[in-house]
Amino acid sequence: MRMRFWQKTYILTLILFLFCLYLGLFSLAFYTYGKNVQNMESVCRAEQDYLLKSFERDYAAMTEAGSASPSLLMESYGSFYRGKQVLLQFGTEDSVIYSTFPKDAEPDSKSGTLTQIRIGGKRYVLITSDVCDGNYVLRYAKDASSLDEEFRALMITYAAVAAAVSLVLAIALLFLLKKLSLPLQRLQKATEAITSGDRTVRADESGKDEFADLGKSFNQMVETIDGQMQKLAEDAERKQMLVDNMAHEMRTPLTSIRGYAEYIEKAAVPEEEKNDAAGRIVRESDRLKKISEKILDTAFLRNNPVKREPVDLSFLLAETKERLSGKAEACGVTVRSDLQPGRADGDPVLLSLLFDNLTENAIKACAEGGTVTLSSSGRTVTVSDDGKGMTKEQLSHITEPFYRTDKSRSRAEGGAGLGLALCRQIVSSHGAEMTFESEPGKGTQVFLKF
Repeated sequence: MRMRFWQKTYILTLILFLFCLYLGLFSLAFYTYGKNVQNMESVCRAEQDYLLKSFERDYAAMTEAGSASPSLLMESYGSFYRGKQVLLQFGTEDSVIYSTFPKDAEPDSKSGTLTQIRIGGKRYVLITSDVCDGNYVLRYAKDASSLDEEFRALMITYAAVAAAVSLVLAIALLFLLKKLSLPLQRLQKATEAITSGDRTVRADESGKDEFADLGKSFNQMVETIDGQMQKLAEDAERKQMLVDNMAHEMRTPLTSIRGYAEYIEKAAVPEEEKNDAAGRIVRESDRLKKISEKILDTAFLRNNPVKREPVDLSFLLAETKERLSGKAEACGVTVRSDLQPGRADGDPVLLSLLFDNLTENAIKACAEGGTVTLSSSGRTVTVSDDGKGMTKEQLSHITEPFYRTDKSRSRAEGGAGLGLALCRQIVSSHGAEMTFESEPGKGTQVFLKF
């Protein structure tokens, strides 16, 4: 059976507390017992010392009177001290003259010593001393069995107190730990709910203790994971859309290429129609080449840092105008420029590609007689046209791969909807900003800020 954390804490805390409690109580009991023994020994020494002095005084008085009888004198002392639970033995080193010790008790101790012996199952404090100038030996033994009885009573009392305290502690600790573990249990339930798929569940953040901090951290983690999962889902959706659009875009020219190739191979057609079919194959092949090149360019920018150098923006825009003027004239569109000096750090090849794509899109957006204007001032570049313009919905998607505002026209002109996606990647790799302003029928403006 798996034990929970609060149960382990409960058992270990209870064991540790009970160990310290019983250790403290029994140490106190033994300390008290040791003090009582010391007090008893001190009392015994004082009483035995008084006995010695009294005996020697009385024995000296009897000796002066000429009637010295140590045994008779000791009998009187023995009778007196028997009522005080004191045993006496008087004699020499070799023989016993008087004794109130039991017959089976044979105390054997050296003079000047204090020891403890057992007589008849009882504890006695035994003190041995020389008397009468060392001619006799007096053994004094006082009943100390009351110390054992007091110790047993003390141990029983302490044990009862410890048992009562242990019971109260066990109940209080159980209640307290279960209450303290509630935040962890709630956090566990929240974790299980989230694991089962319920992403709306959150941990309890109430309170000001560590559990509240843990709940806040847990919720922040869940929200971060939710955000990352949502981003991953969006990325996956975009990638899937990219793949689908790419498959769609490539299927059309491939179908045309195959169809015209079979037509040339199998049909008996005039030379003029063969040349026309071959021209269509070449154009569709160029379309596939453009799609692959722009995909490769986008992937290259995404995975490689851009090497920057000081670039004259007005010079690059002037070159763009010169390159695309012929195409603009063929479409009946005029390209104008208003170029002020301005420099920025960037890759001149990539920036030329950026300006070319934006200008080419502007030309395609214009009807015959339209105008495209290229302007620069400092670190700001603007490409504007007076073409058909775009709605807000179209503006929100124009930098997505394969997105086209006018699908039929773009396909007819060889576009694949990858130009602005590549532009966005170039702008991002340069740390610049690209914004669009457009209204249907009023044209479009693209602002670049480096």
